[in-house]
Amino acid sequence: MPSFLVGLFERPLVPVLLLGLAAAALAWAAVSRDDRRFLTAAIAVGGVAALLASLAWFVSTPGERAEALVDRFVEAAERADFEGPDGMFTLLADDASLHFGKETNPGLAIDRLESALATLGRRHRIRENTVLSRSGETVDGDRGRVSLFCRTITESSMGGPVLTRWVFLAAPDPADGEMRIRQVVFETIGNRPADASVLR
Repeated sequence: MPSFLVGLFERPLVPVLLLGLAAAALAWAAVSRDDRRFLTAAIAVGGVAALLASLAWFVSTPGERAEALVDRFVEAAERADFEGPDGMFTLLADDASLHFGKETNPGLAIDRLESALATLGRRHRIRENTVLSRSGETVDGDRGRVSLFCRTITESSMGGPVLTRWVFLAAPDPADGEMRIRQVVFETIGNRPADASVLR
């Protein structure tokens, strides 16, 4: 799918609104000037806006599939589900890695990632979690990148909320085509960069 179409389908609101305003302006011109040519143009532009909105609703981009995958991952984390059909480990690619601070920082292999996630069933068990913001985008054609900002209370936070920022990179699994998480990036905790000591 061409990148400009991906952008339209992932963020259709602005172009649909602009097309809708253009259609309304043309319709007003048709009435005020009693000119059917403006009415025809208004109908055409309105049709394009409706078509774009419909396609954006029905077409699922890699970025949107990645968002849905991360939603499932977060829900699994909240219930400390690791190996169930929708468990955290199940949603990871075989070569998934964990990075701290930045995507470009060296990553830890999947065994270390799973070990870090397992602390969510013990010391860092989630009591309450609120996703404050989530945004996804398509990258490199068939991959998705999702940024997540959370407010979380865990067993280890002593009842106080902790703000964290994460980035997830997802791609289709070559074996079955299902979207799976390839990279988990723990960016920040509070106002400081995250490091490996946080998930011990």
